[in-house]
Amino acid sequence: MISVAVKIFCLVAVACALPRHHESNPCSQGAEYWCQNEKTAAECGVLEFCKLTHSNEMAATDAKPIQIDLYYEAFCGGCRKFILEQLYPTYQKLYTTGIFKINLYPYGNAHESQKGDKWVFDCQHGEEECQMNLIETCALHLLSHPDQFMPYINCVENKPSIANAQKCAHDLKVDWEPISKCFNGSEGNFLEHQVAQKTEALVPKHTYVPWIVADGHHDETMQVYIQTGLQYWLCEHYKGTKPKECDQAMKNEKICYKDRV
Repeated sequence: MISVAVKIFCLVAVACALPRHHESNPCSQGAEYWCQNEKTAAECGVLEFCKLTHSNEMAATDAKPIQIDLYYEAFCGGCRKFILEQLYPTYQKLYTTGIFKINLYPYGNAHESQKGDKWVFDCQHGEEECQMNLIETCALHLLSHPDQFMPYINCVENKPSIANAQKCAHDLKVDWEPISKCFNGSEGNFLEHQVAQKTEALVPKHTYVPWIVADGHHDETMQVYIQTGLQYWLCEHYKGTKPKECDQAMKNEKICYKDRV
């Protein structure tokens, strides 16, 4: 029978052998990153190692994470405000706890039509917004992990323009060339069409942006709660053991609602 010590030794050996050559790979940060929670450990391929060496952290994530889907458009003031003041700060404070996941869909109130083998997009705030939606869609596709795409999207939405998108890539050490190639080519056109289809398939149909869906559900009351206090809402609605990061979030509710004690 293999002892626990031997198991740990073997798992450490495997963990140390993980690839570390890519700076943008968050799993290259080591065990303190891997073993924050079960979700991160699984993504980095060291779940068994972390269960043996960081059992308390692994036990904390005992429920399914809440799925937050944001449907937005690049130049929408309310969308930018939500990303900059709610979504990104919440990502920074709570994402590594494993209580929620994020999907972003940059299309919003646009319309699409097919011309030949391409899709043509007509955006609420003009052609430049269409270009920015495409850039962000390509970035989301190429930077598949939130640790990669959230800092980039937050930076771009601070001042949405092609020049700033390129500057953000440089500042965050994101390779701009694949993003540029994507949004200027057929790949980006097809990816944006997929985002359009996803947006148009919403039930109920979206009537404004930002349009927020949590675990496949949208209603007006939930929208107001999330749009004005995402951290509080996530901590309140997470069904598992609340991480310690929720203690402060629960104290910082910005709006006091009549139906709460």
